[in-house]
Amino acid sequence: METTDDTGVIKERRHSDSPLSTGRQGNEDFRISWTSHGHGRIGPVRPSLRWLNLAVLLPLMVLGGLAWIGTRAQVRAAWSVARDQAKTAGGFAAESLTRELAAAVETAPLFADPPVPGAVAAADPVLDGTDLTELRKLRDDPAAGLSPAGLPRRVIAGLRVLENNPAAEDAGILLDLSTVDAPSVLTPLVFQQLGDAAARWPERWARGDQARALLRQHPETDAGGKWHVYQNNIWWLAVDGGKLRFLAPTALQQALTNSSGFFPKWSEARLTHDGRVLAGSATSGEAMASLPVDFGTNLHLELVAARPAMFEANARQQARWTLVLLAVAVAVSVGGLCLIHRAIRRERRLHAMKSDFVASVSHELRAPVASIRLMADALEAQKVAPETAREFHRLIARESARLSTLVGNVLDHARIEQGRRVWQMEPCDLTALTADTLRIMEPLAREKMITLGSALKPVEATVDSGAIQQALVNLLDNAVKFSPPGSTIETSISINEATGRWELSVRDQGPGIPVAEHARIFERFHRLGGELRRETQGTGIGLSLVKAIAEAHGGSIALTSAAGQGSAFTLTASVNAQPQP
Repeated sequence: METTDDTGVIKERRHSDSPLSTGRQGNEDFRISWTSHGHGRIGPVRPSLRWLNLAVLLPLMVLGGLAWIGTRAQVRAAWSVARDQAKTAGGFAAESLTRELAAAVETAPLFADPPVPGAVAAADPVLDGTDLTELRKLRDDPAAGLSPAGLPRRVIAGLRVLENNPAAEDAGILLDLSTVDAPSVLTPLVFQQLGDAAARWPERWARGDQARALLRQHPETDAGGKWHVYQNNIWWLAVDGGKLRFLAPTALQQALTNSSGFFPKWSEARLTHDGRVLAGSATSGEAMASLPVDFGTNLHLELVAARPAMFEANARQQARWTLVLLAVAVAVSVGGLCLIHRAIRRERRLHAMKSDFVASVSHELRAPVASIRLMADALEAQKVAPETAREFHRLIARESARLSTLVGNVLDHARIEQGRRVWQMEPCDLTALTADTLRIMEPLAREKMITLGSALKPVEATVDSGAIQQALVNLLDNAVKFSPPGSTIETSISINEATGRWELSVRDQGPGIPVAEHARIFERFHRLGGELRRETQGTGIGLSLVKAIAEAHGGSIALTSAAGQGSAFTLTASVNAQPQP
C-alpha cells in the first residue's frame, strides 16, 4: 500500500505481501532465513532442544543405573568371598575348638551328699585312739569302708594321723585319699587342715561342687553329656561311671579365645547349641558360616559379620570413585548443556536481530529508492512544473543523502565487526565539528518541528573527526525520530575538569527508554520493542556504531533515561585518543 502527498512524492509504502515480513503460523515463530544466493525461505527458528537434552542426559541416567547395579554386584561379590573365607576359616577353627574343649574337660568324683550311714566295724575304736601305726594301717586299707556316720574311715584315719605329729608324706597321702580314692564331704575339711599343701585343689574342688550341684538338678544327664544353665552360666555335664565330667563356663570362652587366630578380622565368633548362644559374641550381625564342633551334640561355631565395612571397603571405594566420576560427568554435561542452551539462545537472538536488521534495511532502502525512482521517472517524462521539478531535485538529493548515510552505517558496522576499520586520528576542533553537524541535521529537525539547541564550549582533541561526526549524526537522528513535535534537543560539548576528558551529550524530550532496555540498547541489531519499534525507522546498528566509535577512542557512551522523562546520551573520550584495537 502506498500513500502520497500533493506533490506526488511517496510518503509511505507498505507491502503486506513482502517476502521480508515476519509473521506467525500456528504456535510457532517464523522468520526469514537467507541462503548464500540472497533468497529467503521461511522456517522455524526455535527448534525444540528436548532431543538434545535427552541425548545427553539419557546415557548419563543409564550409566548411573549401570553404576548402581555394578556397585551392588561388587558388594554382593565381596559378601560371597567373605562367606567362602568364613567357611574355610571356620573349618580350621572348629577343629581347633574340638581339641581345646576336649583338653579343657575336668573330672569330679561322685559321692553321697548327704552321707549314707554305714555299719559298725571292729576298726572303729582305732579312729578314737592315737596309735599312729594302727591309724596308718587303717588309712592304707582299701577295704576300710564307711563309718556309721557314712564317712570314709580311711580319710578319718588320715586326719587323725595329721593331728598326731605326722610325717611329711602323710599330707600327700591324705590329699590323694580325699580327692581321688575316697572323696566325700570331708574333703573341704582336709583342704583346710592341709593349708598351703592343698593350695591348687580348693578352686578345682569348688568347680566340681558346682557341677555336682547342677547334676543333682538334672539327674537325667548321661554319658553322652548335656548342656545346662547354672546361675546364668552354661555348663556341660556327662556322667561316666562314678565320675562326673564337665566343662565350666570359663573353659568355653577360653577355648574360643585360643582358637581366635583362625577367625577373619572382620568377624566375631560364638558357640551355639540349638540356637542358644553358649559363649562368644552376642552381636546381631549376619552369620556368615555355621560349622559343627565335634564335642557333645548340636554344638556349632558361628562366624558373624561384625565389621562388614572391612571386606566391603574395596567395593565401597570403587563405588565412591564411580559416583565421583559420574557426578563429574553429570556436572560437565549439565554445564555443557547450559552453555549450549546459552549459545543457542544467543544465536537465536542474534538470528532474530539479523532478520529484523535485514527487514529494516530492506524497508529503509525501499522507501527512498522508490521515491527517487518515481520522481526521476516524472522528471524524465517532463510532466511536472518547474517549481515542482526543483522540489523533486531537492528531495532526490535528500533521499540520496539518506541512502548514503544508511549504506555508510552498514559498511562501517561490517568493517568494525571484521576489524578492518582504520581510524584516522588527527587534531580536531570538536566544537566546530559539532556546530557543523547541527547545521546538517537542522532541516531534518525542522520537518518535525523540533528545535536543536546547543551549549558548545571550546574543545580541541585528537580524534577521527569523521567517526565522531557519524556518532553525533546517529545520536541526533535517534533523538529526532523519538522526540515529539515542538520539543527541543539539547547538544553540549565540554571538558570535564575532574577527569580531563571531553564529553559530548545529546539530550531529548522523547518518551524515554525503560530501565530494562538500558543493558541491551547498544547491542547490534537491537531495537526498542512495542509501538516505538513499529512506528519508527531504523536498522538497529546506530547505537552499536556509536559505542564502537567511543571505545575506539578509549572512551565510552553512557545513557541516562527513564520512561516518560526523555533520554541523554553522553559520549566521553580522552583528549589525546589513541586508536584502540
